[in-house]
Amino acid sequence: MLPLLIILYIKKHKTRLAVLFRSFIINKIVIIKLVTLIVSFLLIAKLAFTQTKSYHYDISKGGSSIGEAVLTNTISGTANTVSLVSNIKYRFMFLFTATSKEEVVFVNGIMTFSSLYREQNGNKKIAQKTTRASAKYVVAVNNEKEKELNIATINYQTLCLYTTEPVIYQQVYIDKFQQLVAIQKISAHQYKVVFPDGNYNEYYYQDGVCQMVKVHQSLYNVQIELKKIF
Repeated sequence: MLPLLIILYIKKHKTRLAVLFRSFIINKIVIIKLVTLIVSFLLIAKLAFTQTKSYHYDISKGGSSIGEAVLTNTISGTANTVSLVSNIKYRFMFLFTATSKEEVVFVNGIMTFSSLYREQNGNKKIAQKTTRASAKYVVAVNNEKEKELNIATINYQTLCLYTTEPVIYQQVYIDKFQQLVAIQKISAHQYKVVFPDGNYNEYYYQDGVCQMVKVHQSLYNVQIELKKIF
Protein backbone atom coordinates (compact mmCIF):
# COMPACT_ATOMS: atom_id res chain seq x y z
CA MET A 1 0.00 0.00 0.00
CA LEU A 2 2.79 2.39 0.97
CA PRO A 3 4.69 2.01 -2.34
CA LEU A 4 1.46 2.77 -4.23
CA LEU A 5 0.89 5.94 -2.22
CA ILE A 6 4.49 7.04 -2.93
CA ILE A 7 3.99 6.47 -6.66
CA LEU A 8 0.73 8.43 -6.66
CA TYR A 9 2.37 11.28 -4.73
CA ILE A 10 5.26 11.44 -7.19
CA LYS A 11 2.88 11.54 -10.17
CA LYS A 12 0.80 14.28 -8.58
CA HIS A 13 3.78 16.47 -7.62
CA LYS A 14 6.31 15.46 -10.25
CA THR A 15 6.81 19.03 -11.49
CA ARG A 16 7.48 20.37 -8.03
CA LEU A 17 9.75 17.43 -7.19
CA ALA A 18 11.69 17.93 -10.41
CA VAL A 19 12.34 21.57 -9.48
CA LEU A 20 13.46 20.58 -5.98
CA PHE A 21 15.76 17.88 -7.39
CA ARG A 22 17.34 20.29 -9.87
CA SER A 23 17.80 22.82 -7.08
CA PHE A 24 19.49 20.18 -4.91
CA ILE A 25 21.85 19.20 -7.73
CA ILE A 26 22.71 22.84 -8.48
CA ASN A 27 23.35 23.59 -4.80
CA LYS A 28 25.52 20.49 -4.49
CA ILE A 29 27.60 21.56 -7.49
CA VAL A 30 27.94 25.07 -6.04
CA ILE A 31 29.11 23.64 -2.70
CA ILE A 32 31.65 21.37 -4.42
CA LYS A 33 32.98 24.30 -6.46
CA LEU A 34 33.17 26.47 -3.34
CA VAL A 35 35.07 23.81 -1.39
CA THR A 36 37.44 23.28 -4.33
CA LEU A 37 38.04 27.03 -4.55
CA ILE A 38 38.81 27.30 -0.83
CA VAL A 39 41.22 24.35 -0.92
CA SER A 40 42.98 25.79 -3.98
CA PHE A 41 43.26 29.19 -2.30
CA LEU A 42 44.78 27.65 0.84
CA LEU A 43 47.35 25.72 -1.23
CA ILE A 44 48.29 28.82 -3.22
CA ALA A 45 48.56 30.86 -0.01
CA LYS A 46 50.83 28.26 1.55
CA LEU A 47 53.10 28.22 -1.52
CA ALA A 48 53.12 32.01 -1.60
CA PHE A 49 54.29 32.22 2.01
CA THR A 50 56.84 29.39 1.68
CA GLN A 51 60.08 30.29 -0.03
CA THR A 52 63.09 28.00 -0.43
CA LYS A 53 66.56 28.83 -1.69
CA SER A 54 69.57 26.56 -2.02
CA TYR A 55 73.20 27.68 -2.10
CA HIS A 56 75.90 25.45 -3.59
CA TYR A 57 79.43 26.05 -2.28
CA ASP A 58 82.71 24.52 -3.44
CA ILE A 59 85.31 23.68 -0.80
CA SER A 60 88.94 23.93 -1.90
CA LYS A 61 92.40 23.59 -0.36
CA GLY A 62 95.49 24.93 -2.05
CA GLY A 63 93.48 25.65 -5.20
CA SER A 64 92.15 22.08 -5.50
CA SER A 65 88.54 21.15 -4.86
CA ILE A 66 88.17 18.79 -1.90
CA GLY A 67 84.41 18.84 -1.34
CA GLU A 68 81.15 20.71 -1.48
CA ALA A 69 78.49 22.17 0.78
CA VAL A 70 74.79 22.70 0.06
CA LEU A 71 72.86 25.14 2.21
CA THR A 72 69.06 25.28 2.09
CA ASN A 73 67.03 28.18 3.49
CA THR A 74 63.25 27.75 3.85
CA ILE A 75 60.96 30.53 5.06
CA SER A 76 57.39 29.55 5.90
CA GLY A 77 55.30 32.16 7.66
CA THR A 78 57.12 33.18 10.85
CA ALA A 79 59.48 30.17 10.72
CA ASN A 80 62.90 30.28 9.09
CA THR A 81 64.85 27.01 8.72
CA VAL A 82 68.43 26.78 7.48
CA SER A 83 70.26 23.50 6.92
CA LEU A 84 73.75 22.72 5.67
CA VAL A 85 75.22 19.44 4.42
CA SER A 86 78.92 19.32 3.57
CA ASN A 87 81.31 16.59 2.48
CA ILE A 88 85.11 16.77 2.37
CA LYS A 89 87.61 14.24 1.05
CA TYR A 90 91.33 14.82 0.67
CA ARG A 91 94.68 13.18 1.36
CA PHE A 92 96.99 14.72 3.97
CA MET A 93 99.55 12.02 4.72
CA PHE A 94 96.48 9.77 4.87
CA LEU A 95 92.98 9.85 3.40
CA PHE A 96 90.73 12.19 5.37
CA THR A 97 86.96 12.32 4.99
CA ALA A 98 84.49 14.52 6.85
CA THR A 99 80.71 14.84 6.75
CA SER A 100 78.77 17.58 8.49
CA LYS A 101 75.02 18.14 8.90
CA GLU A 102 73.75 21.29 10.56
CA GLU A 103 70.32 22.85 11.03
CA VAL A 104 68.83 25.86 12.77
CA VAL A 105 65.20 26.99 13.19
CA PHE A 106 64.06 30.52 13.98
CA VAL A 107 60.51 31.55 14.86
CA ASN A 108 59.74 35.28 14.87
CA GLY A 109 63.48 35.92 14.68
CA ILE A 110 64.36 33.88 17.77
CA MET A 111 66.29 30.63 17.55
CA THR A 112 64.22 27.72 18.85
CA PHE A 113 66.38 24.78 17.76
CA SER A 114 69.75 23.96 16.26
CA SER A 115 71.66 20.75 15.65
CA LEU A 116 75.19 19.78 14.69
CA TYR A 117 76.35 16.35 13.53
CA ARG A 118 79.86 15.56 12.29
CA GLU A 119 81.73 12.46 11.21
CA GLN A 120 85.42 12.04 10.49
CA ASN A 121 86.67 9.01 8.57
CA GLY A 122 83.32 7.31 9.18
CA ASN A 123 83.39 7.82 12.96
CA LYS A 124 80.97 10.09 14.81
CA LYS A 125 82.76 13.18 16.05
CA ILE A 126 79.87 15.08 17.60
CA ALA A 127 76.08 14.98 17.78
CA GLN A 128 74.66 18.04 19.49
CA LYS A 129 71.28 19.76 19.86
CA THR A 130 70.40 23.15 21.28
CA THR A 131 66.74 23.69 22.19
CA ARG A 132 64.88 26.69 23.55
CA ALA A 133 62.60 25.84 26.47
CA SER A 134 60.83 28.35 28.74
CA ALA A 135 62.96 31.36 27.79
CA LYS A 136 66.25 29.47 28.17
CA TYR A 137 68.44 27.18 26.08
CA VAL A 138 69.55 23.66 26.88
CA VAL A 139 72.22 21.66 25.06
CA ALA A 140 72.46 17.90 24.72
CA VAL A 141 75.74 16.45 23.40
CA ASN A 142 75.96 12.84 22.22
CA ASN A 143 72.65 12.06 23.99
CA GLU A 144 74.15 12.89 27.38
CA LYS A 145 72.49 14.94 30.15
CA GLU A 146 71.32 18.36 29.06
CA LYS A 147 73.27 21.46 29.98
CA GLU A 148 71.57 24.81 30.51
CA LEU A 149 73.10 27.83 28.79
CA ASN A 150 73.33 31.26 30.35
CA ILE A 151 71.87 32.84 27.20
CA ALA A 152 68.42 34.44 27.14
CA THR A 153 67.90 34.89 23.40
CA ILE A 154 69.75 33.87 20.24
CA ASN A 155 68.99 35.85 17.08
CA TYR A 156 71.97 34.92 14.91
CA GLN A 157 73.63 31.53 14.49
CA THR A 158 76.53 30.09 12.48
CA LEU A 159 74.44 29.18 9.43
CA CYS A 160 73.04 32.72 9.30
CA LEU A 161 76.54 33.88 8.35
CA TYR A 162 75.91 32.31 4.93
CA THR A 163 72.45 33.73 4.24
CA THR A 164 72.51 37.12 5.94
CA GLU A 165 75.32 39.65 6.18
CA PRO A 166 75.75 40.53 9.90
CA VAL A 167 75.22 44.24 9.40
CA ILE A 168 73.12 44.60 12.56
CA TYR A 169 74.59 41.67 14.51
CA GLN A 170 77.61 41.83 16.79
CA GLN A 171 77.55 38.23 18.07
CA VAL A 172 76.89 34.80 16.61
CA TYR A 173 75.98 31.59 18.41
CA ILE A 174 78.50 28.82 17.69
CA ASP A 175 77.00 25.39 18.34
CA LYS A 176 80.36 23.66 18.68
CA PHE A 177 81.41 25.92 21.57
CA GLN A 178 77.89 26.44 22.97
CA GLN A 179 78.39 30.18 23.30
CA LEU A 180 78.04 33.56 21.65
CA VAL A 181 81.17 34.80 19.84
CA ALA A 182 81.95 38.34 18.71
CA ILE A 183 81.73 39.30 15.03
CA GLN A 184 84.49 41.68 13.91
CA LYS A 185 83.97 43.92 10.90
CA ILE A 186 87.24 44.07 8.92
CA SER A 187 86.09 46.23 6.01
CA ALA A 188 83.02 46.79 3.85
CA HIS A 189 81.22 43.44 3.51
CA GLN A 190 84.07 41.56 5.18
CA TYR A 191 83.87 40.07 8.69
CA LYS A 192 85.96 37.91 10.98
CA VAL A 193 84.93 35.45 13.69
CA VAL A 194 87.62 34.23 16.08
CA PHE A 195 86.67 31.03 17.88
CA PRO A 196 87.56 30.19 21.50
CA ASP A 197 90.20 27.68 20.29
CA GLY A 198 92.09 30.41 18.43
CA ASN A 199 91.02 29.37 14.90
CA TYR A 200 89.09 31.90 12.85
CA ASN A 201 86.96 32.37 9.72
CA GLU A 202 86.69 35.33 7.36
CA TYR A 203 83.39 35.98 5.57
CA TYR A 204 82.93 37.98 2.35
CA TYR A 205 79.52 39.25 1.17
CA GLN A 206 77.81 40.58 -1.92
CA ASP A 207 74.16 41.69 -1.96
CA GLY A 208 73.80 40.39 1.58
CA VAL A 209 74.78 36.80 0.71
CA CYS A 210 78.07 35.17 1.70
CA GLN A 211 80.19 34.65 -1.42
CA MET A 212 83.29 33.20 0.23
CA VAL A 213 84.55 31.91 3.57
CA LYS A 214 88.25 31.59 4.36
CA VAL A 215 88.73 28.99 7.08
CA HIS A 216 91.94 29.31 9.07
CA GLN A 217 92.80 26.25 11.17
CA SER A 218 96.01 25.46 13.02
CA LEU A 219 96.76 22.50 10.73
CA TYR A 220 95.21 23.61 7.43
CA ASN A 221 93.35 26.38 5.60
CA VAL A 222 90.40 25.89 3.25
CA GLN A 223 88.23 28.17 1.15
CA ILE A 224 84.47 27.88 0.73
CA GLU A 225 83.19 29.67 -2.39
CA LEU A 226 79.63 30.16 -3.62
CA LYS A 227 79.06 28.64 -7.08
CA LYS A 228 75.32 28.98 -7.63
CA ILE A 229 71.97 29.71 -6.04
CA PHE A 230 68.93 27.69 -7.07
